[in-house]
Amino acid sequence: MGSGTTNGILEDFVQTGESYFNSLNVRLQKRMSHGLLPINNFVWSNMMERMDYLNDSDPSPEKRIAADSRPLREVLAASHQLPIGAGRQVNIQNRWVNALAGGWLFNPVLTLQSGPPIAWTTQPLYYGGPLNLNPNQPNGTAFNTSLFNTVTADQLADNIRTFSTQFGDLRRAPSEELDLSMDKRFVLGHSERRFAALRIEAYNATSHVTFGPPNVTPTSSAFGEITTQANMPRRIQTAIQIFW
Repeated sequence: MGSGTTNGILEDFVQTGESYFNSLNVRLQKRMSHGLLPINNFVWSNMMERMDYLNDSDPSPEKRIAADSRPLREVLAASHQLPIGAGRQVNIQNRWVNALAGGWLFNPVLTLQSGPPIAWTTQPLYYGGPLNLNPNQPNGTAFNTSLFNTVTADQLADNIRTFSTQFGDLRRAPSEELDLSMDKRFVLGHSERRFAALRIEAYNATSHVTFGPPNVTPTSSAFGEITTQANMPRRIQTAIQIFW
């Protein structure tokens, strides 16, 4: 979207961008015995876009892998009614012990997903050769920086860019995150219609680190280094609702 002048006519909000998305989606779900319900969702996709011009003189926007591209996504979830409580495999007869320990619902969610493409916002002077990118390398450089000219005075200014802004095989570290939650109802009084619902949630329960993209500015002292974290550390929260 932009503006320009054609034959003396000012054009505003010209729709020049486009994108397309193809995917294969597979979902598997089966209700097992003993209150276990596993669910598996798998997505294999490809997303391309033409959103920005590589050069002002180009006739059309650059065709590139989309910034939101995540070619592989696997989500394995489950819901398990724990076999603990009155009338269950681990039968608890005591009313008060059963009120605390029985009837819990356990919900784990494991998410595995490709990282987004690294955005090369500046025009680097690239000599060619394999970059040997390691997106999980926070110590030292994550790729071969010797293949680039890093001298400030040599950097290009007014030039036609040919180096793409994003590549399908140069991506940030993939996401690997385990979220957990537990739910339980506490009956209030003698009526099942009045109860309190307690929920405990742990996001990124293992506190697994997903590293951010490496620095891709050739003149930066941190060129090639990974100095950021793309996800949040472990977070635990609780909530309670009362129904009557």
